[in-house]
Amino acid sequence: MPNILVVDDEKIICESLAMILASDGHAIDAAEDGLDALGRLSEKKYDLVITDMRMPRMDGMELLKTIQHQWGAQTPVILISAYANEAAVSMALDNGARDLIVKPFDIKTVCESVNYVLSHTAFPSVEELEKIQKEKIQNRQQEQETQKKILEYSVLDEIGKTVSASSGIEKIGSTIISMVQQIMDANYALLVIYQPDKSGYKYRCAYVNGQVAWVEPTVADEYVLEWLLKERRSLFVKDLSKDRDFSDGYPTGSLLAIPFMRKSQVLGALLLHNKDNSKPFKSDAMQFLSVTASMATAAIENTNLYNELGSYFNGTVKALISTIEAKDSYVWNHSSRVARYTSLFARNLKLNALEQRRLEYLAMLHDIGKIAVPERILRQKAKLNDWEKQILSTHVVVGENIVRSINFLPEGTKIIRAHHERFDGSGFPDGLKGDAIPLFARIISIANVFDKLTSDYPGFQTMDVNDAVEFMIRDAGKAFDPYLLNIFLTAFRKTGIRDF
Repeated sequence: MPNILVVDDEKIICESLAMILASDGHAIDAAEDGLDALGRLSEKKYDLVITDMRMPRMDGMELLKTIQHQWGAQTPVILISAYANEAAVSMALDNGARDLIVKPFDIKTVCESVNYVLSHTAFPSVEELEKIQKEKIQNRQQEQETQKKILEYSVLDEIGKTVSASSGIEKIGSTIISMVQQIMDANYALLVIYQPDKSGYKYRCAYVNGQVAWVEPTVADEYVLEWLLKERRSLFVKDLSKDRDFSDGYPTGSLLAIPFMRKSQVLGALLLHNKDNSKPFKSDAMQFLSVTASMATAAIENTNLYNELGSYFNGTVKALISTIEAKDSYVWNHSSRVARYTSLFARNLKLNALEQRRLEYLAMLHDIGKIAVPERILRQKAKLNDWEKQILSTHVVVGENIVRSINFLPEGTKIIRAHHERFDGSGFPDGLKGDAIPLFARIISIANVFDKLTSDYPGFQTMDVNDAVEFMIRDAGKAFDPYLLNIFLTAFRKTGIRDF
């Protein structure tokens, strides 16, 4: 994680820059003027200094000259000024500044400037190489976390479909409890729904010994359920061996319980117990359970949350894609546009509603594997060398592994893996040819290339729409399925780019 020092006598500017750069994955420190900055530079190594031009005691130009004299090119400097003219820019660059940002600045300009300067700093030191290795580890961790989040929301989507499609509380209850157990990896899970007058249970089921069964709550379960009825809030005990209130019934492990609330009324509850002390539940699991509880409440009230859940999951997928596209400002909203272009195929191929929805999600997720690709390669506008191309091409395999956990996207792994295959068999990673390439992968390939050609995408020459169409027609039968390309272009001419 690059260390950046922001220098400005205006506190709000420092805070704004810190917020922008921290969200882009940088560690930020602030100094109020040039002398303060030199003190910090003497105590800590910074990968970049961003400084205002006009400050008391020591201004930005003097600070720049001092940094160049003491630390040289290893500490690059970006200047910021509200009074930048041609002479000021020339002076800044002549004195060694790597860039000059004009106030008021916008997020995109700051991020592009900072990432460009950081990526073009000469010859990394041993410390910087260690940072690169740490970043790789962080990317793998982020990939795993992303996969976990997608699994959680795919499970929620499946629960939502069951809530919408089934009027039987037994089907809804068993689906919720089995899928929650899958995510939480609990030894024991219990779901109960109360009679309206709380005189007994309208429904109860538990996940025990690997299967869902109709059971009576134990004495320990009843104690927890009574606590939920009284307190009307969630319960989380990370280590039951250290807890006085609930350890009699559950002597080891951890415990999670959440009520199904409608206003101040408890309609039911979900209880989870893990006996293994080495695998306690985490506190952030409560967010997932809270959404599950909301859905269970809706099912009990016989409301239809299916469309709302679809929008929720759709927004979550977009948020995950945004974390990737934020690594590369040049392709912002690329995945969303690709998804919209695939809708042209959906209508003309007469796909049913479920197939259209699956195609949209796969189009949005087609580049999810780029979460494991270094930012430097994603942002690079110059032609990639063979090693960089190889690294970039791994995103299809990473993406395949990430979507493997999404149960409602059958064949999703094959489609994500194959979206860079070419119709003539010259694509990657498997050299599939013609109809051997999955239908949805052939569709996404066309939408993907069209958007790259008509937007400022690294490695592609930007074209107007007509030139892009001609380019793709010339590649029909080579890169693209000619039948599908004709469907896309015919529908696109009728619709027009303004609708996208």
